[in-house]
Amino acid sequence: MRGLVADYNLGELVSFQGISGGVENTNYFLTTTTGKYVLTLFEEFEFDEVPYFLDVVSHLQEKGFNVPAALFDQQGERLRVVQDRPAIIVDCFPGDIMDGTTVESCRIMGKVLAQLHTAGTDFPEQRDSHRGMDWWRSTSKAIAPELEPEQAHLLLEQVSEFDTFIAQYDDQLAKGTVHGDLFFNNTLFEGEQLSAIIDFYNACHSWLMYDFAIVVNDWCSDMTTGELDMDKYHALVNAYIHERQPNAAEIMAWPHMLKIAALRFWLSRLEAWHGAKDDPERLAQQHDPKEFQRILEARVRHVPSLTEN
Repeated sequence: MRGLVADYNLGELVSFQGISGGVENTNYFLTTTTGKYVLTLFEEFEFDEVPYFLDVVSHLQEKGFNVPAALFDQQGERLRVVQDRPAIIVDCFPGDIMDGTTVESCRIMGKVLAQLHTAGTDFPEQRDSHRGMDWWRSTSKAIAPELEPEQAHLLLEQVSEFDTFIAQYDDQLAKGTVHGDLFFNNTLFEGEQLSAIIDFYNACHSWLMYDFAIVVNDWCSDMTTGELDMDKYHALVNAYIHERQPNAAEIMAWPHMLKIAALRFWLSRLEAWHGAKDDPERLAQQHDPKEFQRILEARVRHVPSLTEN
């Protein structure tokens, strides 16, 4: 580790420690005589897959966003191999992960999300999500037999409904480079001020409204019931629309996007849960799939319109 740090001209290594909470990647805090940094080892991606995500973050950094762009070593390389995995070092931003969202943090995120979407529309590379339509079609069919009949019906019905909708309206919906996983624990706040957006490793070229729906489902939902907190919802949605006005097709797509965004995370959690069920230690690290089942069920019951006040 000392040799790696030395290659980056970051001073002398003082300490390093693991960061808990990571599911897809392994992260460490590196403290050196020049400051604090984060070392990320990619567990799901191969070496040649990682540069896309680094380019996305670099693009957004150039647009003025506080995002963790990979540092360059003395040889001008930003991607290394550590413990046989692709690895990067990034700056450690001030601030902390919130315990939960507030109306004010939702308002801030709505504004910044719209700005992110605008900034991502001219990113030249286009990469489909590794958990996009092809993935949720095949994975839902594979996992449905392991579920209760009501769960399987909900899962397969929603995939079918979205397929029907998107076949007709896909070309009318704005697309761009999106975060793809902008849960509130992928932001850092200092008090009520946003200090950084992190973890861009689900970034992809997709519908802007889908990314918007991912954020609303996480930031504005009561995870015990799946229902929306309407004060948070209005704060986030109104701030977004003030910065970026969705077109008519996007407004019509909103209920579909909220449901498929909930399904995507329910399905990825189901996949991880069932894949780890014979490994108690690994199972304990997985997120609860039922949180997003409840969110999906709530969106099936009711979705407020984007313009509802």
